Amino acid sequence: MKKLMVCGCSFSAVSTKEEYNGTAWSEILADKLGWNLQNIARQGCSNGGIRIQIDEVIRQRPDFAIITPTSYDRIEIPNFIKEKYNITDFRPFQQFIDYILRPTDFEGNDDKKSYYKDIGLDNINYGNNHSRMISETIHSLAGNWKHAYRPEQPVPEEVQNAVQMYVNHLYDARWKKQMDQWIIRDGLVQLQSNNISFLINPGHSMWNTMDEMNSSLANVIEKKYILDDETKNPYYAFIKYPPDGVTPENPYGKYDPGYHTSLEGQHYIANNFYNIIKNKFGL
Repeated sequence: MKKLMVCGCSFSAVSTKEEYNGTAWSEILADKLGWNLQNIARQGCSNGGIRIQIDEVIRQRPDFAIITPTSYDRIEIPNFIKEKYNITDFRPFQQFIDYILRPTDFEGNDDKKSYYKDIGLDNINYGNNHSRMISETIHSLAGNWKHAYRPEQPVPEEVQNAVQMYVNHLYDARWKKQMDQWIIRDGLVQLQSNNISFLINPGHSMWNTMDEMNSSLANVIEKKYILDDETKNPYYAFIKYPPDGVTPENPYGKYDPGYHTSLEGQHYIANNFYNIIKNKFGL
């Protein structure tokens, strides 16, 4: 049986609420196609985390993949449950700095590293796994909000303060957006070079318009892999088919299943992608 894989954030993830099992657009789409589904999208995930998801797509080599980037207001940080470096273990101070900046240069330091390519998705927080990194919105870290995919609650005060200082003094939104575009574009290049059929969506503010996305990907990604109608992506469905109970206080709706649209919206997305896969790719 053919396999469909889906990468992204909450707009592409399945609901974590049991009463909504089978209602996400990827589940509806896979059922219409008669394919197996491997959905590795995750609520609140950063674009760095989505890039790791793309590596998993390359490892599994499905018949088709759908990639939807997320907003650039998300970061990856070392998992704060890891052992912290003790500056008193180093002499002189420069050795400590070198140890932080180039950890692989020091024998026996693998257990203290954060990101480690060989473990793939286990780098980022899914469910209750004790990941090496935390991948989520800056808001949830700076505001110390509870996060469904961070089993260690709450964020330690020093981590929260560090994130707040980063946003206040070091964060540049336009530069972060540019970096995230490059990160996702590299993943698409790897998919293309591995001959894996996929569809890339504009995402949630990654590329504000189709023209911006096409310009970013021009001469790099074949046009057939690029969604050519922004009204067919998951974020547009949120605008057109919002969940019940949307208010200024609850912008995603009081009764949001987690994927930010009504059930009608999920069917709308599934039908759009079904037609693309069948008519454009002939699968």
